[in-house]
Amino acid sequence: MPQLPIVLTHGYLGFGTLGPFNYFNKVATTLAQQGAQQVYAVDVPPKGSLADRSAQLAAQIREHVPSGKVHLIAHSMGGLDSRYLISKGNGRELIATLTSLGSPFRGTFAADVAANPANLLKLGTGKLLAALLRFQTRGLTLWPFAAPKQIQFTLGAFQDAIARLNSSDYSNAATYFRGLFSLDNPALHELTTDNCSKLFPDDESDLQGVPTASYAGALDSAAASPFLTAPAILLDANGEPNDGLVPVRSASLKNHRGTLAVDHLGLVGWGPTDVSDCFRQIYAGFPA
Repeated sequence: MPQLPIVLTHGYLGFGTLGPFNYFNKVATTLAQQGAQQVYAVDVPPKGSLADRSAQLAAQIREHVPSGKVHLIAHSMGGLDSRYLISKGNGRELIATLTSLGSPFRGTFAADVAANPANLLKLGTGKLLAALLRFQTRGLTLWPFAAPKQIQFTLGAFQDAIARLNSSDYSNAATYFRGLFSLDNPALHELTTDNCSKLFPDDESDLQGVPTASYAGALDSAAASPFLTAPAILLDANGEPNDGLVPVRSASLKNHRGTLAVDHLGLVGWGPTDVSDCFRQIYAGFPA
């Protein structure tokens, strides 16, 4: 029996293809080497709401595959789009299986802080400064001479934001975190822990029997991409193993198949670690 088509769906601020670049870096090639004959990448609104993104996901699945179902591999917010489509749209008619990679089904504290920097007070300056110290101590081994300029800027802005919180001045922190995450758009509220807890129940009843599997990433905050420095420090301060943006707990479904030593970008091949074995495992796990 021929394998069902595979659809790759990207996360927040993502894309399907951009010139010579694929959001899922070399993933289609890896899947083709395993025997996949139809692999498609969709391109939904990068900053859209779950309702808009899931509607586009459904439409583009049908553009590529006019009838029948697909195996869906979703990264980050793409997993939320997919789950929303199953629970509130026609996802059961489209999706045979859903495999998520670093999808924040229980939200992320990074989004909570971007939405309202006063949430930093839930941690307290002690935990935040301790996380900064851990980052800097670990960084001494990674950058024995000097941290990359982007990291230096992030640490300076982060420290300044924390210092201003002591006087209940949240304006600087708000400007910094919202600019950092580019979250002044409909996606901001969607990714908070409160919203995700309302949309996606822990018993996974909203998935309505669609077979699912999840993967997550976890590594030391200082080892994450420079783009993820601030959220990695936040989540470390919150005591959550994470991929620099999403806690492992948030990314884990009941059928959790693995936690890789990569950051959020590394889950889709943008990092120094080869994750092709993960996608081989995903392909091997598809029902015949």
